[in-house]
This record gives sequence, C-alpha cells and structure tokens, in this order.
Amino acid sequence: MRIAAISVAPLFPDLVIGGSQKILIDVAAGLNLSGHEVQIWCTGTKVHEGDFTIDGVTIHPQLALRGTFPATHQVSPIELAITADALRRAADWGDRVYLHADAVYLRHALEGADIVRSIHDYVYEEALISTLNLPAAATVVPSEYLKNCIEETVAISGRKTIEPVVVVPNGVLVPDTIPDPVLPKGIAPRGENDLILLFPHRPQAAKGLDVSIRVAVEMQADDPNRNVRLLMPVYTAGSSLDDAADSMAELTKLVDSLGGNDIVEFHSWLSPSEMPGYYAAGDVTLCLGSFVESFGLVPVESVANGTPVACARVGALREFDGIDGIFLESYDWAPVTAHSVNLAITCSDDAIASGRAQIRAKYPMKSMISGYESLLSESLVGERQITVVDGGRLALAPWCDIQGDQIYDDYRASRRIYRNVVRALRSSGGFIDVESSSNSAALDHEIKQARIAGILIPEYEIA
Repeated sequence: MRIAAISVAPLFPDLVIGGSQKILIDVAAGLNLSGHEVQIWCTGTKVHEGDFTIDGVTIHPQLALRGTFPATHQVSPIELAITADALRRAADWGDRVYLHADAVYLRHALEGADIVRSIHDYVYEEALISTLNLPAAATVVPSEYLKNCIEETVAISGRKTIEPVVVVPNGVLVPDTIPDPVLPKGIAPRGENDLILLFPHRPQAAKGLDVSIRVAVEMQADDPNRNVRLLMPVYTAGSSLDDAADSMAELTKLVDSLGGNDIVEFHSWLSPSEMPGYYAAGDVTLCLGSFVESFGLVPVESVANGTPVACARVGALREFDGIDGIFLESYDWAPVTAHSVNLAITCSDDAIASGRAQIRAKYPMKSMISGYESLLSESLVGERQITVVDGGRLALAPWCDIQGDQIYDDYRASRRIYRNVVRALRSSGGFIDVESSSNSAALDHEIKQARIAGILIPEYEIA
C-alpha cells in the first residue's frame, strides 16, 4: 500500500525537533520494512534543498508553511495555495493519507482521500481544531490519557458523533546493554564530585526550565561538597524552529536571575544517534515541567539508557507510575521535587534493570509499527455515537489528578483544595451524583465550583 504521510512540522536529515517527529520517522521506516511504500511531505525551510531520505523513506519538504511552531499557517495566501497543491499531489499518489500530529487545515485539497490522523500534543490550537472540527476516518493517540481527553472534549463540545480514537503507545528502543556515557561536545568531562542533571527538552518554560534550575541551585546549596551541573540543549542561533522556545538571551537572563550561572551548562542540540550516550552520561534526568504531555518519551528513554528520572505528575506522565526508575512528584512543589531528585540519585542498579525490562515489555517498537499498520492498511470503521448518561452523575475530568485533598488541573498548571469533592469521588467509585439529597451544602458548593472550572464533567458514553 502507498501511504502519503504529511507533517506540518519540518523534518531534517540528521536533526529531530520534538518527540513526535522521532515517532513519525520510526513509524514510516517500520512500515517501509513491512512492505508498504511510505513517502512524507513536510514543511520546507530555508535550510532545505530538495528531497532527501531518512532510513529509506523519501521526504518531500514541499509544504509552503512556517517552519516555526505554533502558528504554522501564518503565511501569505499564495503560500497556502501552493501548499494545497502539494497536498493534492500527495493524496493523488497515496492509497491512504496519514496526517501526523494533524495540523492540516486545507482539507479540500484532500477531498476523497481516506484520512488517518494522529494527535500528539493536545495543547496547540492546531490539534484542538483538528479533533473538534476536521474530518478523519480514525485518530491515533499514544496514551489512554490523550484518548480520554479528546473524547471528553468532543463530547462536551456538543458533537453527537466521533471517529474511532485508537491508542497506539509510542515505541521505545531499549538497548541490550546500557550505552557508554558520552557528554556533548564543548561540555567538560565528568569530575569526581560531579552530580550531572539532564534537561533534554526544548528550551521552553512549560518544559520546566525554571523548576529545574531552582532544584539544581537548591541541591548545590544543600551539599557544597558536590558539584551540581545542569546540562541544557539550545537551538542553533538563527534556526527559528520554535516560537514557543526561549531565546539564548532569555535563557541566560533566567539562569542569572535564579543564581544558576555556575550550575547550568548549555550545549548544542543533539541528533537521535547521540541521545543514548547522553542519557547514560547523566545521574538524573529532570522532567519537572507543566507541559501537558500526551506520552512523554524522555522519561522512558532515559531509564531505557540507564538513568533514573525525577518526573512531574502531569498529563500522560502519570501513566508511568509503577515503572522502576521513574520518580513521580506533584508539579512545582520545590521541596518535594528536590526530594524526588534525591530519591532518583540513590536508585539502585537493580531498579534500573527492572525499569528497563518494564519499558521493553510495555512499549515495544514492533507493537507501535503493527498498530499503525493495522489502521493505515485495513478497512476503516464508521463513526461512533456520543450520548449523555442519564442520572446526572459527574466524573473527574481526565486532565485532572487528585493529589491529597487537592485536585491538580493539567491545563491550568495549578491545584486547588476540594476536600469534599475528593472525599465523595473516593467513596463512590469515581462519580458524584449531583441529585443526591444527602449532599451537604459544603459539597454542593465545591461541586458547583468544580463544574465551572471544568474539573467535574458530565458522564458520557461513546459506542
């Protein structure tokens, strides 16, 4: 089967910007090896010079959109028209169209095509508009968390039908042995008293920049005898690949304001082939941001390569609870977060070995490839019906997490005390009956506030 894969985000021969682009290459290469012919059409940038290949997959950087993200379609009318023509050629070539991290507004250019889309970061306007307004025969997501968020959002919006939303977890390569540690070029070799903390994320506030710096500074102050080093990648000057990322000037200012000048060490962006040795070179990987992850490759890739992780209980990262080597803590409770980093430092070799085995069993690359292949090569089923369940019950929204007597909201990156609501949810199987005459005035008040905030939502069925 010919599969025309389309990505609004650009691809490069030896550079990956974001985990979803890595997944696209892994899926495309795997489908090629399974006997399908896959070609990818992506946004072109000033550094592109015609077609190229990655792992045997032909890449056409022909979409005349913005290489920066978000606001990918903020271009001239003629460039949108040129992009529509490229999309039309891709659809004419393929037996099926796959929209990776769907952000394609120009659906008229794909009229008549069988479309399967994937959604990854359910934060940006493009992804939200896609699921609420744009057609597809099926949607692929990497976690139960994201599936629940999409289905509940569509139901609350008032739509009566929804296409199948299928969970295909991201595949993670776990090497047979932990790689040799390799620090990036320009970074000083490890010293005897060094504690190396890794921040392998986009240089973006929501990824936990300030939290990571504060924790590193606090850990240095707690033990002056050790040399805390926080490694952070930065984009090449002038790359303009992510408008949401902080500039080097902004990063330097932030580090200085938090007292991290002697702790933070910047290095250039790394290629996928460099990441295993980089992970292995750290003592702890930090995933402490508020970004609403739909899967979160960094924590599992880090453990897969031998390094434990201190991780915020945000979004789909909560699904890693129970994986040895990943230490989950509430977002931005600095003393608690520092404690989780210290726990990770003392993580045993046996725990890392167990975590590696868990990841190998739970997220095999073969399963990801076969999951995508099933959707992209087989007959697609029709839409499902959305109905509100009678009885007036409310449930905790999937983007919320009970933490003690508080409820954390992923999309507000904040928590609020709901003692009565938490008690009611825990005692009644996760639902609250708003029509129950036994509800107290205090519970009724909290229910009202939680409904307004989108923390409690009506019960729906999708079948």
